[in-house]
This record gives sequence, structure tokens and C-alpha cells, in this order.
Amino acid sequence: MSVTHSVPDLIAWKRDGHAFDEAMIQRFIEGLLSGEVAPEQVGAWLMACQLQGLTPEETSLLTKHMATSGATLAQESGRVDKHSTGGVGDKMSLILAPCLAAAGLTVPMLAGRGLAHTGGTIDKLEAIPGFNTGLSLEEMRTNPCFISRQTEGIAPADRILYAARDVTATVPQIGLITASIVSKKYAEGLERLVLDVKCGKAAFMPTLEDARALARSMVHVGTALGMEVTAQITSMDRPIGRMLGNAHEVAESVHSLRGEGPEDTMDLVRMQGAALGADVDAVIADGSALTAFAQMCRRQGVDEATVTALIADPWSVLPRGRSRTTVVAPTAGHVNDIDALALGRALVHIGAGRTHPAAVLDLGAGIELIAKVGAYVEAGAALAHIDHNMSENVPDLTEAFTIRAQAPVLQASRLLETVNHESPV
Repeated sequence: MSVTHSVPDLIAWKRDGHAFDEAMIQRFIEGLLSGEVAPEQVGAWLMACQLQGLTPEETSLLTKHMATSGATLAQESGRVDKHSTGGVGDKMSLILAPCLAAAGLTVPMLAGRGLAHTGGTIDKLEAIPGFNTGLSLEEMRTNPCFISRQTEGIAPADRILYAARDVTATVPQIGLITASIVSKKYAEGLERLVLDVKCGKAAFMPTLEDARALARSMVHVGTALGMEVTAQITSMDRPIGRMLGNAHEVAESVHSLRGEGPEDTMDLVRMQGAALGADVDAVIADGSALTAFAQMCRRQGVDEATVTALIADPWSVLPRGRSRTTVVAPTAGHVNDIDALALGRALVHIGAGRTHPAAVLDLGAGIELIAKVGAYVEAGAALAHIDHNMSENVPDLTEAFTIRAQAPVLQASRLLETVNHESPV
């Protein structure tokens, strides 16, 4: 190819199945930021990558140049973070971040909003009155533990490509997913990163093969960029915890930090904490994790009275749907399964999730699970409560619960597989 690397030439190069070198990737990212690359060229470049794929080396180079396309936080020892590919009831960031801080680690956590049935950490935190999820770059640099959305100055190339992928049918490409996720984590200046790659019918990656490919790609790229990365592939067929929805999951997170969390939720938090060098049980038991959560809320704009009330009784300050609809068991038996995808779609229906990025959420809408998998229920017993603000068309969740005469075989853990730097790409 000519050394001029014109944008059409770059698109044609990948279209014809060739691998980009670093100069080509740098050229494209610079053109993206300067506005030289037209929107239709962005779409064409993404589609060429979707159809021809990206090698591990191309993905690493793309991630590096996306990460350094804007401001970065200083790399230092003890800076850690986690990322989840999203799920139903996935509230682990809200619990894990203060646990890590209480263990003496620095946590610069950039998080996102939810789309469809996968909840977003930023949406959940915005259910707390006064919580500022839009920290400035300077506030991030001086904050020992925060959860904030991505600023315009961090990985701006990712912001452009991410928006374009959503409207060009190029979301599923493994290399592009990897570059989007890992570029933001690299920009945080991390020493260690743990990835929760969800797998199952309510996950972005429905099969173990797909989840493994994404996990290996992210671990390879993160390691190549100098981070210590571990990926945990976990099951996302059933909802996590008892509380689903934005304010609902904040409430359950506070209870978890008080040592009252559901076992399946805490199992995931323990695994993630251990991968980053933190003893979650110890910092919850001595109260330091709850203290760290309260401190994070104060630093991010929540007033003292609200923090105190939130810690003492979450529902005294969090929004909650004015109406409650109870889902009851149609027959007696053992709960063999709870369909996370069905519950996730119901959350979208009642306003707790969005189908369009600009949609406004009902932060008080949510679902409280009463029965758990393995439990025996009588006919007419409560399976779940739906908290909502709807006057009609409340979803019927009866079919989300599978009830049979025989008891199910319970899985010991959601963990399916662990991927680290020694795993094959």
C-alpha cells in the first residue's frame, strides 16, 4: 500500500483481507479525531473489520491507539478495576469497588449505562439522590475510589466508534469489542483488571465458545498493554441476587456491604475481589467496606443526611414504584429455573431498562424475587413482586418460573471457566 494511507485505501486494504500495521491504525484514529474520516467511511471501515476480522496484533494496536487518543490517568501500583459484559441483577461493581478501596487499593472505575435487558452501573448509582456520575478528569485523578461515566477526554476515539457500531451492525466483532472495553481500562492506568464475561441466554455472549473467544481476546490485549488481566466466564441464565432494577440493586448492594447479601451475588464479588488481591469477607465483616461506600458517595456529591439514611435504610431515600404486583405460583412444587432473559425483558417493559440510548428510565421500577431456585413453593405462594408505576399492561412473569415436582440439581458456582495470560489466544 502507498505510504500516504488515504482513508479509502485503508478501507480497501481491510476489505481485501489484509492486516493493518501500526501506521495504518494510527492514521485512521488520527483521521477519526480530526474529522477527516467521514461518517460513511467510519461505517465502511467497521464493516470491513466485521467481515474480515482483526488479528490479535491488530486488536492490540487498535486498543492502544484508542486508549491514547485522549487523556489517561497515571499508571501506578495498586490501581485495579473490573468490567462485566452485563447481565440481569449484575450489581457487583457497586459492592466490589468499596471492598477494594477498603483493602487499600485505588479504584478508578469507568462504567456505562444499560441498554435492553442488561443493566448499567451508572443508571443504578443515579438512583441515589445527588450522586454525581460525571466526574471531571481532575476529580478522577485525585479520587482514590470512584465510579463515573466516561468523560469526553478519555478514549474519544472509542466514543465515536462505539456509537457508529450500534447503527452499522458491527457490534458483535470480537476485536472491536475488545478494543472498546480494554482501551478505557488502559486509560485508567490500571495495574490489574478482572473481567466478568457473562455466558448464557441472558448474556451478550450466549455460548461458552463465544464467551471464551472474547475473554481470551481481552486478556491477550490487556496483557500486551502491560496490565495483569484475569477473565472469569460466568453463567447468566438465571438472575443474580434477589433485587433487579436500578434502585433495587442499590438497596441490595448496601445490604451486601452490611454482610446481608445473597450468596450467589457474594460468590461473584469474592471471586472478583480475590483476582485483584482483596479479601472481600474481611472488609465487609469489619465494616470498612460499608464505610468506603459511604465515603465514595460523599466524594461524588451525596449530602451527609442522605448518606446516613442510605446506609441505615436504603428505601428511606431511594425511589420505588408506587404500585406492586405479585407473581404467584400456579402450582405447588420446586422452583427448577428462573429465566433471567424473561425478567430482563420485563424490566425494560416497566421502565427499568431502555431500548434506545436516549430513553429516560424509571429508576424506582424493579423486581424483588421471593422464591429462589431449589425452593419448594405452595400453589398461590409469592414468587416475586413487581414494583412499578404503570396503570395497565404489567407483565405476567408466571412463565419465567419453572416449577416441577422434583427438586433441581443446583450448580455450585456461576463460574464456568477462568482465562489468564497463559491461556491460548
